Order: sequence, then structure tokens, then C-alpha cells
Amino acid sequence: MSLQSWKEEFEGKNILIYGYGIEGRSTYRLIRRLCPDQIITIADGGKGKETAEKETVHTICISDQDLDLSAYDLVMKAPGIVLKPGTDLSNISSQAQLFLKHYRQRTIGITGTKGKSTTTSVVAALLKEKYRTVLVGNIGIACFDGIDEMEEGALAAFEISCHQLEYCPYSPHIGVYLNLFEEHLDHYGSFQAYGDAKFNNIAHQGEDDIAIMHASLTQYTDKVSSRLLLIGKDIQADGRTLILPDRKIDASECALIGEHNYLNLAVACTIAEIYGIEEEQMKDAIRKFHPLAHRLQDLGENSSGIRFVNDSISTIGQACTQALESIENVDVVLVGGKDRGIDYTDLENYLSQSRVHVLLMYATGRRIAQEMQAKGLYRDGMEIVDDLKQAVTRAQQICRKHHTVLLSPAASSYDHFKNFEERGEVFTRLAMECQE
Repeated sequence: MSLQSWKEEFEGKNILIYGYGIEGRSTYRLIRRLCPDQIITIADGGKGKETAEKETVHTICISDQDLDLSAYDLVMKAPGIVLKPGTDLSNISSQAQLFLKHYRQRTIGITGTKGKSTTTSVVAALLKEKYRTVLVGNIGIACFDGIDEMEEGALAAFEISCHQLEYCPYSPHIGVYLNLFEEHLDHYGSFQAYGDAKFNNIAHQGEDDIAIMHASLTQYTDKVSSRLLLIGKDIQADGRTLILPDRKIDASECALIGEHNYLNLAVACTIAEIYGIEEEQMKDAIRKFHPLAHRLQDLGENSSGIRFVNDSISTIGQACTQALESIENVDVVLVGGKDRGIDYTDLENYLSQSRVHVLLMYATGRRIAQEMQAKGLYRDGMEIVDDLKQAVTRAQQICRKHHTVLLSPAASSYDHFKNFEERGEVFTRLAMECQE
């Protein structure tokens, strides 16, 4: 296997790895493999810097404060790092940018505010029926970790986030833009800037490429240069019947929950159809697919006979509403987390009309309660609790046997948890510990 073209990206350059998380570690491993003795600078704060000092060789490990990015030939930036306005981007790159530079013709990139992890995972499962396929990206697998298989001709199902796309000048051969809701405004400053970052998944395509975009994203329709398929028009779902451009598929044996998941499943099957996957192969892959953890994950009933559903991935109001619409017999929903200033008007209106008991926790829970009280929407069956542990304990007291407690926080987890996965794991443990 020849990685000469990759070696040329790095050899002899003064390189800064900016952020030593999942991608930073992966970038270090690749560069060290290709250039064993080359000096690399790694910038991170706190524990990241300490970890880099322990794990790496031939490196200069520095704090991420007051960096002079212009001092480097190449800056490999981690996705979540916010650059100062006016930063010269000529030496700024990333894993996503270089991966697409090398492999865009064999990459299916999937973005959107919600649903991208499940959709990307289904795409990978479908393509594996016929092709060697790597599942990479924001799903927790650094795309550089798939390079060896890509060099051997694999396809890539790439869950690609707004942060990975923000400065990226390349788009994948098939670019999917599932949906757009308010999120990450603390990073982007405006809803338009956030939406534009995601549109980079399609913006740099050519006429031989394919864009799959939600029909509601009319602000981008005229900017598409490739073949365009619209979700909700060319691609639809009627219950568990998937309506593709050229056929209908019965997905009744799929374990996914929720109408929105079947629309996304139709998108995945459309991609599979483009790559020549037969209908029976699609049905087989759909039948075997298991929902991802923390995404409308049915935990089953605990010893008290109460069903718990873990939707910790829910970080916006629309996700909570979708979850409540998707699951039968919900008695209690747990809402709240870090307040990033997003608008909860639609969720507040929905909850005011719902009969579900609502336990509001943490900063956004308190804010939602205050806003609903000010609007006259606060009702019986809504309570403020301190934290997730108290919420699960109270939910256990309220919920009827064989009914459901749903964690769908509609907010980020970063104020009290490392990430949404940890929040979901804590919820799962608390739920299964409940006793009569």
C-alpha cells in the first residue's frame, strides 16, 4: 500500500495539531507513521496538553492560549475550535478537508441538525451488502483511521458535522443535508452561518455529483450545481413504506422508532439504490440494523415494570417533540441541560398542550419553566427538579406500570456531563436501579 500522496501533505512542514482529542490523536498517529522523526507541535489546554506530553514523541506540547497560527505551515484544527474573526485560512486544514481532498469521489457525506448518525450508520450497513465500506466522522471514528481501507478502494459513509464542514473547500460525491434546526448558535453567532456551514457538504460539488437535501431548505436550492433530489418530495416515507425515486420498499421489519427515522431510512435506501444494492439486500440490512445508543433507545422495563427510553442525543426542542410524537404511552418526559440560548417557543407551545408529565431540570429546564410561566403556558403536571438523579426518582413515582419515562433533554449535556453519551449512560444506570 502506498501512502506517498499523504506523506507529501505533511513531510518537511512545520505542523501544528490544534486540539488533542479524538481527531488530534488520530492526526498525530498518521503523521508519526509517515514521518517518524518529524517534530510536531501540539496545542491544547489542561489535560489535553498533559496527555499529549505523555503519549507523544518528537513533539512540542504547548497551551492553546494566545497561539500565533501564522507561525506554522499547516494547522490541523480540531472541529470544535472557534477561530478568531479575520483569521488567515490559507494554512488552516482539518481531517475532513484532507480526507475529502483525497477521497471525495468515494465518499457519501451526511449532515443535518438531527438524524445524521443513524442515517450514516444505515448507509454503511446497506453499502456493506455489496462493497467494502468504512463508517467514519462525527460518529466517533476519526476519518484518518479509515485511510488504509480507502487506499484499498473502500467507500466511506461519513457523518460530517457543521464544525468539520465550516472551512472545508471540498464536498463529497454524494452530499446529504437532512434538515436544519436552531443549534450551535454559541459557536456560529447566527442561524444563517450555522446553516451555511452545513451547506458546504454540497456547495463544492460538480455536475457529476449528487445532492440530497430537504425540500424545506429553499434558501440553498438555487446554489446546487449537482443532480438534486429533495427529501419530502423525491424521497418520502408513508409510515414504514419507503418511497424512493424509482421504487417503494416495505421497511416494516425495521426496529427504528419514529416517523422521522423512516424518512431518513428512505434517504439511506436511495443512496443504496444509486450504488446498485438490490431490494432484498436492502431489506436484509434494514432487518438486521439495531438503533444506536442514546437515540430513541428503548431500554425496556425495569424491575418496577416501567419502560425507559434514552434519547440523550436530543439537544434541541424539535428533537424532544419528535420523540414524544414517536413513542406510545409516555407518562413522563425529562427535559433540560446546558442553556445555549436557542429558542424553545415551539417546544413550550407543544408541552403546554401535552398531557405528559414534564420534569424540568438544569439551566434550560428552569428557563423553559420561567418562559412558560411568563406566557401563561405553565400547567399542572410540570415540575422543576434539580438534576437527572432527582428526575428519574420522581419519574418512578409518577409513571404507571407498562408506561414510559422518556429522557429527551432538548439541550446540550456539557454543563453537568462530559457528553450526551455519559448523560445517557447515567440515565440508563439510574433507570435500571429503580425499585418498587
